[in-house]
Amino acid sequence: MSSTFVVQQGKVMFIEEGSDEPVEVKGGVCAQDFAVVSLFRQGYLWGGYLRDQKGIWWYHQRNKKAKFVTPEADGFRVLDDDYGLGSAHVYLEDRVIPGADPRSFSLMENTNYFARDKHRLYVKTGSHFFHVDTLDPTTLVANGPYVGDKHDLYHLYDSLTLSNGLKLHETVRNSLCEEHHMLLKDWLAKHYSDIVGWWHPAYPFNADGAEQIADDWYRTSNAVFFKETLTTMRASQEVFNLVRGADPASFEPLDASHARDAKNVFCRSRRIDSVDRESFLPIEGLFGKDKAGVYFNGYRVEHADPAKFQVLRSVVPLAKDNKRVYVAAHARTAWPFGHPDDILVTLDEADADSFRTFGERGVWAADAARVYLRGEHQKKLDAGSFRFLCETKSNCWAADDNGLYRSNGTLTVAGIDGRSFIKLNDFWGSDGKAVFSFVTGAIQKSIDAESLVVTDENGGARDAAFHYRVVDGRIRKTKL
Repeated sequence: MSSTFVVQQGKVMFIEEGSDEPVEVKGGVCAQDFAVVSLFRQGYLWGGYLRDQKGIWWYHQRNKKAKFVTPEADGFRVLDDDYGLGSAHVYLEDRVIPGADPRSFSLMENTNYFARDKHRLYVKTGSHFFHVDTLDPTTLVANGPYVGDKHDLYHLYDSLTLSNGLKLHETVRNSLCEEHHMLLKDWLAKHYSDIVGWWHPAYPFNADGAEQIADDWYRTSNAVFFKETLTTMRASQEVFNLVRGADPASFEPLDASHARDAKNVFCRSRRIDSVDRESFLPIEGLFGKDKAGVYFNGYRVEHADPAKFQVLRSVVPLAKDNKRVYVAAHARTAWPFGHPDDILVTLDEADADSFRTFGERGVWAADAARVYLRGEHQKKLDAGSFRFLCETKSNCWAADDNGLYRSNGTLTVAGIDGRSFIKLNDFWGSDGKAVFSFVTGAIQKSIDAESLVVTDENGGARDAAFHYRVVDGRIRKTKL
């Protein structure tokens, strides 16, 4: 028997496949006028939309109860198992997708991941859902995990990644016509010849002949491009991404990552929304600000005060103002369903007054109560006794009363007593019982800790029996 819903003794019950024991569906769905609108299986669990006299409900076996969706049951339709379409809203399971248009909402062809309406693109995998507002909804095309519009190509994995470097090389992933041998650009030219997109011979925004303005900014007579250099173990590739909406005549770079034209401000190939063009200033890297806010990677930083904002020296983007500390994260660009990208978010519970980074690279940071490694809180480290030691080519070293720590590899150095460990110089350290080399990143068991003496600041040292020096990252010893 397949899994099903039944009404017993005035209650809605769910009977799982292979079981004779019905389970009551909690949450408030009632037996009067009860019906199953849709039902699907997700792994070992069942889900779907239900209907009773109150309206439409969403049920998933993981929750063991139904959640009310909408009183508008008449005309309610389901797409791709968990999209629900009413007269006024589109739902993902029981949640309204803000701004989605039910009249134009549809699944895209030749893919299992993408949907569209007249406003934007929607992306859904087994574990992620988000929408993208920056693509042209009238020219959207898709094939398997690839989606784009007339200007750009994206690839879907955990998030949607700009992949214009694959335009000329990627092959078809999804086809019912035995076309998997075709290049994607040729497949698009065949099936979407009515759209004058990057695959079309008449596409007007070609980067051929583009002249460099400054840094990675280029332009032709009718377009502006930001050059991206993609490097692998075997080769590097230069990709020219169209700066959408940029006016070539008035376009001016502000630094290597920011530019403006007569109307807009841009971060690389992205137009910055709701920015004040006249007061905008680059800070450094992907950071910028105007009179009202701070921006990172083209996205506004929530709560940041431009008057007090400062970028910190760090291997990962870190910054603070007088109230908060901020760190780069791959997170939603808007709530609740904005697409993920690299944005600046608040570093929870960090104290802005006492927060500081250490060393030239800023791998380690600390405030009055916490220690951070690359912007992540290290719960086992003690902020009260934390001390930054030094940086080498391969590691950045720190200690507290509980141990000695490296930034790369296994965090804790075994065999060192942190409370008594002393940095002798940038080459040597000791806890009185063991000698440690910051250059090799290891305890030197053959060196006598009690008699060790540093002889110079170039790696020279001696103990009771030998003289030691550091040569090309290795320790050499000679007998006294």
